[in-house]
Amino acid sequence: MLPTAEEAAQALRDIALVKHRAAGFQDYQAESGQLILWGLAYVAGFVLTACFRDYILPIWIAVVLVALTMGIRLARRSGAGAEVAWRYIGVIGTFLLFGLALNLVFWPLSPEQSAMLAPMFLAALYLLRGIQLRPRYTVIGLVLGTLCLVGYLFLLPVFWAWMALACGGTLILSGLWLRSG
Repeated sequence: MLPTAEEAAQALRDIALVKHRAAGFQDYQAESGQLILWGLAYVAGFVLTACFRDYILPIWIAVVLVALTMGIRLARRSGAGAEVAWRYIGVIGTFLLFGLALNLVFWPLSPEQSAMLAPMFLAALYLLRGIQLRPRYTVIGLVLGTLCLVGYLFLLPVFWAWMALACGGTLILSGLWLRSG
């Protein structure tokens, strides 16, 4: 006996839902390693900044270059192909140019204000990505943005330590959450 048109349509909807969930799982798995990596990079950068405030620029240049190199390797090992390295560099380059442009436009910024640019931009991107694509990204963006803002608005005496936990910790925990499925 052949299925009815409604049964066939329902089967196609079920297949599409399974494909969507499988793609989401793969997306979360690929993203989890990057979140953990950049979370560790933010922890290192903010802790080193707290200890050596006179060397903020060299610290962050080194942190970004090391994380970028490791991130490219991680992305290439995910099996996405060689072109993923160029896209990855493009995304990170966009972040860096955006931060540089904001620093130039709004100069002079305090070190704390400047340190807020990348985490807030990242929070906004995760919010948008979550709204359009995957709900867990919305949660990541909200938590990241809220914790970073709280630190800047209310915890300036312990800002660098707070940012290591709020920004780096949020990204690490988010990566572990995405990895869990």
